[in-house]
Amino acid sequence: MTDREVIKSLNNAWMALAKQYKAYPDEGVRCGMNLLAKVIGKVSSEVEESHRQKQITMDEWIAILQKGI
Repeated sequence: MTDREVIKSLNNAWMALAKQYKAYPDEGVRCGMNLLAKVIGKVSSEVEESHRQKQITMDEWIAILQKGI
């Protein structure tokens, strides 16, 4: 799973919580949504920063190591 796919997955989880909250408003779900939104923001900013700095991803490391075997 790539870094951008992880962010997409987290966004999908947030959307699922939003649908649940709309149907059944609950303080716990709302708190979960807020926490997940903070996680998404942090992960997104770190991913964007790594792409700006051209850092190597885990998938790229694995591909490099497999070529050497």
